[in-house]
Amino acid sequence: MKYTTTLLFLFLYISVYAQPSYSVATIPNELTTNANSILVHETMEVDVSKSNKLIYKEHTVRAVLNKKGDNDVISYVAYDDDTHVVSAEVFVYDQKGNELRHFKKRDFNDVSKGDGISLYNDDRALYLDYTPSEYPYIFEFKYEIESKTTAFIPKWYPVGNYWRSTIESTYKLTFDPANKPRFSASNLDGYDISISETPTAIIGIAKNIKAIRYEDASLPFPLIAPNVRFALNKFFYKGVPVIANNWKELGFWMQSSILHDVNDLPEGTVERIKNLVQNDTTNLAKAKKIYEFVQNKVRYISVQIGVGGWKPMLASEVDKLSYGDCKALTNYTKSLLEAVGIPSYYTILYAGSNGLDFSNDFSLLQGNHAILGIPVDNDIVWLECTSQDAPFGFGGSFSDDRDVLIITPEGGKIVRTKTYSHKDNTQENTGSIFIDAQGVLRANVNVVSKGLQYDDKYMWATKSKNELEKHYKERWSYINGFSIDKVTLQDNKDDIVFSEHLELVIPNYLLEVGNDLLLCPNVFNQSQYIPSRIRDRQQMLHIKEGFEDVDSFDITIPEGYSVDSLPKNETVTNKFGSYSIQFEKLAENRIKYNRKLTIKKGTFPASEYENYRSFRRKISKLDSSKILLTPK
Repeated sequence: MKYTTTLLFLFLYISVYAQPSYSVATIPNELTTNANSILVHETMEVDVSKSNKLIYKEHTVRAVLNKKGDNDVISYVAYDDDTHVVSAEVFVYDQKGNELRHFKKRDFNDVSKGDGISLYNDDRALYLDYTPSEYPYIFEFKYEIESKTTAFIPKWYPVGNYWRSTIESTYKLTFDPANKPRFSASNLDGYDISISETPTAIIGIAKNIKAIRYEDASLPFPLIAPNVRFALNKFFYKGVPVIANNWKELGFWMQSSILHDVNDLPEGTVERIKNLVQNDTTNLAKAKKIYEFVQNKVRYISVQIGVGGWKPMLASEVDKLSYGDCKALTNYTKSLLEAVGIPSYYTILYAGSNGLDFSNDFSLLQGNHAILGIPVDNDIVWLECTSQDAPFGFGGSFSDDRDVLIITPEGGKIVRTKTYSHKDNTQENTGSIFIDAQGVLRANVNVVSKGLQYDDKYMWATKSKNELEKHYKERWSYINGFSIDKVTLQDNKDDIVFSEHLELVIPNYLLEVGNDLLLCPNVFNQSQYIPSRIRDRQQMLHIKEGFEDVDSFDITIPEGYSVDSLPKNETVTNKFGSYSIQFEKLAENRIKYNRKLTIKKGTFPASEYENYRSFRRKISKLDSSKILLTPK
């Protein structure tokens, strides 16, 4: 009996403590399709049963099929002065599940998550620098953290990005029934994902999710992928209790806590600002001068908003040091405006090209950037306080057309930033072209850009001659061997207009066909963008930005040649926009070429993708239309 008991105990010990067996060969084929890596197993356990303490345990096993899959491997643990890393451990296996490496917490490097300027960023990370020696391989990561802040409950993304599949992912959130978390689930339809609730827990289980293939002109990934967000109405932030049931209350708390006592300024600076704007009669004129003062005085250091630092640095510190992150510079500008009686709103948002919205009906601490809003009548003028070059009131595509949180005296509010239509984003391309008898083309080109097309170009005014030459070679890459004689750039920050004047030479521009010559009249704005071919398109078509291009050129053809007939005028109009080209014979040796292209922003069913692709393909074809020149 004793012998049997010993064997049974030994069997149970081995079963519990032996490493599980992993093998790439056991992964179903349908989960390797379109996948660079596969999430074999994931458990995320969050415990906020005490509102002043968060315990988080994560265990992931990822099979990495190729080098691109290395980007899917998470090998760090973030922490700050409020968060303690209890444990961290990594196992690396070959594709058959044989252990290759074992790393413990002491093997991780302790690094700053910012740019190394730790004075303004207390977010740090334990990071494991691992370079794989073979593919496929399996990466197992376990860690646990404890935090005194419960404001940031980890989100659940069963599929973290494109080209990843998932065999199994489990999320468990344990809570106090008296402080039940709110949660918001998105894009779960069509997946084997379930969410269940008990009196003390929310449990999510996801199984066998195929990789999401990236498709050109799609919505941002967070608007496509299944995800669940969580928030507590009663939480702790750095040891301080907070109650915020909605955006209004969250804004009140930020105003009274996060933004409290950070607007101090030296008396000398206050007097300087008052003298600076003493002759201006409107708040907008005063704000513009103050914004330009900030641009000339301070520089930006890149430290994103994170768990470790939502409170801005003191305005007096920014004034003294002349640099800061987005929070610091936004608060500094706000403080300067307050000094002369101009109200403004500290604003939190998701900045960047994805343009993610804050949900109107689901309040929680979130965002990655801060800007400033100045109320003017029934509108808000937005200031990007981290830029030393942006015009006053211009945020561009970095912050346009999205729902953001403004902090007002009445609390938090969700508002939308400036939206640019295709009529705002214009480029006017005009000039004259002269082609001599040797086929050398000389051109004077004038380009005037506004809106988001201005956003694409205004920084070129600060570039060197070599950088500009490289830029134009890339912009007109379809033209061989041209040289630029002169470039004049003008950045009109008052009207937010960028102007380019170029004088250039293109030798051998014409194509010889026997004794005849072929001329492509669209020299300087050929659209070569054709959306990639995608079989069995799954995602909706998303045109993020609309624009309008107008081109008009007077072309003088070589002496000794004539135009027997011009290409026919063309007009194409559909739900995506419109395109037209017109040809006019001004004289025996002169042609007028007019072109207009309008692309409208919008989101369309996946079935419309091929129609849009055909539209862009037709534009590209018509843009390369040729005129036949024959000898007289």
